[in-house]
Order: sequence, then structure tokens, then C-alpha cells
Amino acid sequence: MAALQLYAADYSDWLPPNPEDSGTNRWVGGKMNVPEETTNVVFLTDPTFAKLAPYAGRSAAIYKCPSDKSTVSTAGASYARVRTFSMSQAVGTKPTLPEGPVDGPWLDGTRLHVAGHPWKTYGKFSTMDRPSPAELWVFLDEDEHLINDAAFAVAMTTPTQIIDWPGIYHGFSCGFAFADGHSEIHRWKDPRTRIPSNYLTEPADYLQHKIQPENSDITWLQRHTSARAQVVDVQVRRP
Repeated sequence: MAALQLYAADYSDWLPPNPEDSGTNRWVGGKMNVPEETTNVVFLTDPTFAKLAPYAGRSAAIYKCPSDKSTVSTAGASYARVRTFSMSQAVGTKPTLPEGPVDGPWLDGTRLHVAGHPWKTYGKFSTMDRPSPAELWVFLDEDEHLINDAAFAVAMTTPTQIIDWPGIYHGFSCGFAFADGHSEIHRWKDPRTRIPSNYLTEPADYLQHKIQPENSDITWLQRHTSARAQVVDVQVRRP
């Protein structure tokens, strides 16, 4: 969060790019489901791939939670993943000019969401009013089994559903960093927030595990991810 504040101070309060898709113009690079990238710290420390790198002392260690013991197998050997943390898809900027807040593609549960229609996204610290900076999360631990790119999706819709799975590294809890700079460990309450073992082996159960009506953990995430945009918040749609 300190690195993010330093970055914004140099770019007129604009936050670094946080697109869902792959590419080099991102706050941090590397897909944790691609073996060649999962173990490569270059995607965390080289400004070519990680726009936050110069503000983080080009340190790779800050992106890895010590409780994350996950590994990936490649070339007959096991190696530790280099990144645990992801950034909220509701926070950050688009990877292309003109500068603007991210679209937050999964906020409406369809991957088609556009910034401000109808949920707020935050391209600057100064726009973080609802939720307040103390209530708006920016980074979290993502679950080791399904972590991929560096953008974490939350659907603001009902019935509640999980798009990306949060981490449970701390005794069924998850580490969060908030926009005001504080961090906390949040304990989950609903057992469905833990990835079922057959989720990874039985693709036919995909929707059964994703749709989770009245999951209080998802409701908590929603309250701390975004809010409905008001007229003054609405962004112009891209053609």
C-alpha cells in the first residue's frame, strides 16, 4: 500500500493499470497458473512487467504471504509460487490511454461491466468515497488453487456468487489491505467459501460451487468492494 501511494503521488493520483487480461502494462505481472510465470520474480521486479516495482524497491518478497506454501511442478521439480496477492478489479486504471478507472468486468457477474454502469470503480484515491478508504479493500490473499492473473473479481449481484476464491491461509481467514493503508485478517464464516476438493477434479460441478445464495462472506466482500454509482460518478461508455 505504501508503494501504491508513492505511485499515485507521481501520477496525479492515478493508480497503476489493473486489467483482467494479460499484457505488460499492469501493476504487477505474471499468471500464477502458467508454470513459466508462476516461479519468475522478473514479473514482480522488472518495471517492464510491473509498474509498481520501482516503488516497492523491486522486492519480490512483498507479494508473497509467508503462510502460502503452494508450489507448482515443472520439469520434474517443485517450486514455490512467487505471488499470493491480487488487486481488486474495482481498483486501478485501464492499460491504455486515455487514463480512466478500470471497468471492473465481473462486478455485474457477467464480465461485461463498464465503469460506473452501475458499480463504482476507482482510478484515483480521491474517488474512494463509497465505501470509505478505511472500508475499501485493495489487495488480498488469493486462494492458491485458482489464482491466475493479478486482478481479483467480486460480483456485486444477488444471489451471491464467487468469481475468484479468496485465500484461507490464516486458519480459514484472509489478509486484506485497505485504501487508507491499514491491513487486517478477516475470518470467514460460511464453509462454502473454502474451495471444495471436488471443484478441482469435477468440472461439471462448476456452477454448483460458484452460485452460493446468502453467503455472508460474499456479502462482506461486496460491502467492501464497491457501491452503486451515482449520476456524477458515471463514466462515458467506450465505443
